[in-house]
Amino acid sequence: MNIFYKIYCLVYPERCPYCGEIIKSEHIACDSCTEKLDELQKPIYRGAYGYRCVSSFVYGGLVRRMILRIKYYERIQYLPQIAVILAKDIRAAYGDIQFDYLSAVPMHKKDLKTRGYNQAKLLAIELSKQLGIPYADTLQKVKHTKKQQRLKYQQRKKNLVGAFALIDKEAVKGKRILMIDDIITTGITLGTCCKVLNRAKPELICCATIANANKKYPDRVVI
Repeated sequence: MNIFYKIYCLVYPERCPYCGEIIKSEHIACDSCTEKLDELQKPIYRGAYGYRCVSSFVYGGLVRRMILRIKYYERIQYLPQIAVILAKDIRAAYGDIQFDYLSAVPMHKKDLKTRGYNQAKLLAIELSKQLGIPYADTLQKVKHTKKQQRLKYQQRKKNLVGAFALIDKEAVKGKRILMIDDIITTGITLGTCCKVLNRAKPELICCATIANANKKYPDRVVI
């Protein structure tokens, strides 16, 4: 191990993404949270506007705390750890599919400037390394919208009308694409992205997220 890396690890030790306890750099969580994760990890299969989606966890508890830390408190160092788990479920759900690209739900430039990063894109890039599938930006968010979590179901639909646009139609045409986001709730955000992608006539679009917050908004489509 490089001496400078050893010093870095002493100054900035790896921490469990769920409880914050110091862990070894090769571990994805502390022993206690790993046991809890093993109990909680139950891949969830559902639809996002008719497009297949797999999630590793139900959104809540320590999974919720981990995602909030990544999303709002710059704990992006946790993403490689959670990507290990999600990659396993992606292989189980889509192992017979050879995807051409991984892509991610984009953020508007104003929100990106405020937060400094798009956690969905960073997650997709980590998954790209785990799965050996190239990452590509396929969409851009062209309309600044209200936060989806503050809106009711019908308001969420209206909020995203015209929000996303294709970057390059030819890069999507005939391709098999796996869209990544951190959470799926109603499926509207991922579903809207998939519908915009579908205008370029890809061969296949599927989705994957860390967590499913589907209790309040059951999907209308059974996959």
